[in-house]
Amino acid sequence: MDPLLLYIEVNGLCVLIMALILAKTYLGSDLRDRQVWFAAVLIANIVACGLDVAWALVDNGFAHLGRFGSYCINALYYLAASVGSFCWFVYSERVQNSRFASTAKGLALSALPLIVSVVLIALSAETGWILSVDANGAYYRGDWYAVQFCIVYGYGAVTAVHALIGAFKKENFAQRSQYIALASFAVFPLVGITLQAFLPGVPLTSVGVAFALLWVYLDMQEQKISLDPLTQLNNRTQLARYVSSRMRHRDALRPLRLFIIDVDRFKHINDTFGHVEGDRALQRVADAMRSGFAGSSYFLARYGGDEFVLVAETGDEHGLDRVSDILNAELERLGEAAKAPYPLKASVGCAMCTDEMRTLQDLIRAADKQLYLAKQAR
Repeated sequence: MDPLLLYIEVNGLCVLIMALILAKTYLGSDLRDRQVWFAAVLIANIVACGLDVAWALVDNGFAHLGRFGSYCINALYYLAASVGSFCWFVYSERVQNSRFASTAKGLALSALPLIVSVVLIALSAETGWILSVDANGAYYRGDWYAVQFCIVYGYGAVTAVHALIGAFKKENFAQRSQYIALASFAVFPLVGITLQAFLPGVPLTSVGVAFALLWVYLDMQEQKISLDPLTQLNNRTQLARYVSSRMRHRDALRPLRLFIIDVDRFKHINDTFGHVEGDRALQRVADAMRSGFAGSSYFLARYGGDEFVLVAETGDEHGLDRVSDILNAELERLGEAAKAPYPLKASVGCAMCTDEMRTLQDLIRAADKQLYLAKQAR
């Protein structure tokens, strides 16, 4: 088979896979901010594959663009790779609920390597720092090519390490496969570019990227089964799995505790401000749980309706009063930030797992008793 034709066909297959994922992402009913970043990753890599094919045609004499045209193709390829890596970093960090990637300041700091890359690529037209093209249209890597390489793969490596650490945290029990998929994104393209050095006639870098994105997308679909669609917390099925697992591996020094959370006067919010605002209130409770207990070993879940659950193996320092105080303080802070037209508070009940308890429902019933007392006190 003609090596050039094989090169084009493999790149074309990668483009087709990524284009299908892109279409499914945009047509999804729950397109969120982080999915937009994922779509940007796909678009950047589709563009990169197209430029790779264009350069293959030029390099094999099927098109003649001159020095400037050849430089533009390679420069745009590097630019697409840099933009794609930056977008992947933001997407991956937001999936991991990183505050850094969710603020304007964090995004600006994250973009600094990308800005360096763009400047170096632009200046290379005269300096040849990253790449150069001679009068005959031949392409050469510049002396500072390693800087470009480190920027592109550095984004993936940093967030991959973060995901790998997060995969083994107790609070990420239900999303472990998702974290591992995120961590793998730095591996497959690197393997592809390494193998391509030995098989230059096959675009294995494109294959590695397409395979990694496909894996992440498939895992994304799987996570929809285990996450509550409104709040993006674990759903009741994942809660039952987690509690069952922890009951089988209990630590006498760190007893298993379940905190059940009920939103006060939630029906009044729905009746007065409408169900859309009611949904926003539930999302704010989920955000308060995430921010209030960030970095802890709590397992967060939506049990159903306006009821949420925290599960942890903790000592007495994380008792009922402390959890309630933290949660309601966060609800007040988020409510003020959102300029909500109503106060949002929650009551909390707690139960500690005993030898007589065998299932999630046993813990829920015990926690419900304390929750009832808390609501009566209010």
